[in-house]
Amino acid sequence: MSYSDFKTLVQVNKELGIVIKAENELYLNVEPAELTQWFIDTMKMAYTKAIRINTESSRQALIVDLMLMELNQHINISFFLENSFNVDSSKGLTGNPDAIISHSDNQLYITSPVVVLLEAKKSDLGSGLAQCIAEMEAARLFNEKEGNDIPTVYGVVTDGTLWQFLSLTDNIATIDSYLYHFGDGSQIVGILKSFFDNCS
Repeated sequence: MSYSDFKTLVQVNKELGIVIKAENELYLNVEPAELTQWFIDTMKMAYTKAIRINTESSRQALIVDLMLMELNQHINISFFLENSFNVDSSKGLTGNPDAIISHSDNQLYITSPVVVLLEAKKSDLGSGLAQCIAEMEAARLFNEKEGNDIPTVYGVVTDGTLWQFLSLTDNIATIDSYLYHFGDGSQIVGILKSFFDNCS
């Protein structure tokens, strides 16, 4: 069993003991980031190309990964794309998340604290929520084992155009039901940056 085997929120609740609740517009008032000119210029080409190709991998490579590069201009992070993140095989917390983002400048291997887990989907963001929460629980356990017990781990499910945010505090997962549009990317980068500000 692995992260991708978590298909429903009911399954996450029963198998991992995570209580799931929904809120709305939790991050709507987060201050947008001031984007670099590099990101603005690159996204003019990359975003359109990703939408036209319209595959999960194109959206990750041309939108999500560039977003992570931009985030790295604003805050000290390392990120790992589809790296092995095996935390507890007895709970099915093994596999390769689309992106793991750590509050560290160590790009050689994953270090604590892992703050954000991200899943990229071609469509139907709801289908990625259970998997993302399982990955967030793995990150919480990983941080705990490493002696870096940050209060909240965050998650993102996105198709590049729409972004949905989640948080996990103790055994309570909160899903923000509001879907945030990419726009020029400034709001999304601002929200992601706020997650790291909150864990400092």
